[in-house]
Parts: sequence; structure tokens; C-alpha cells
Amino acid sequence: MSNDHEDYQFRNCAFTFKCGADWNKLDGTSTENIRFCNICQKQVHRCDTDDELLFAIKSNLCIAINPPFQKSNESLVWIGSMRVVKHDQNSDETKNGE
Repeated sequence: MSNDHEDYQFRNCAFTFKCGADWNKLDGTSTENIRFCNICQKQVHRCDTDDELLFAIKSNLCIAINPPFQKSNESLVWIGSMRVVKHDQNSDETKNGE
């Protein structure tokens, strides 16, 4: 797996762990947006909205999301654990931006 997007942040979140599993190869469950990973023995929750993502992060669930800026004909899905990123008020971004 490429590390190009390892530190990519969006929706005020960042991956703490990125998995190389393929969403399309995970075992289906009785719930459409939840699949099972036989490698880590965890459920993977597909998050298509900000509310779903926030709930999954707060619940420490393994998630699957479409990468930002993905072309509609691509089927790439990122899988892993995420956390909310808190921006330091003294960061360069804040100093330079405001």
C-alpha cells in the first residue's frame, strides 16, 4: 500500500491506522454498510455521511470511506481507524491564516 495519503486529513479527522483490506473482498453481514474482516476479526462500518463518520469515530469503530476528491468511476475505499484532529490555536496555520 502506498503511503502517499498516510497523513491526509479531512473532515477534521485523520487516520490513526490505515488497513490494506479491500472493502469489496470483506465478508458481507446482515447490515448493508457493515462488512467483516477475517484478518483482524472486526466489523468494518461504511461511512457515507459526516454523521456516520462522527458516530464511528466516537465509538472507536473500524471504518471504510471513499477518499476525498475521488472520481465517481473509481471504487477505491480507505479502511482503518480515525480520530478527530484538534487544531492548536498557536499553530502556523492559525497564525498565518488569521
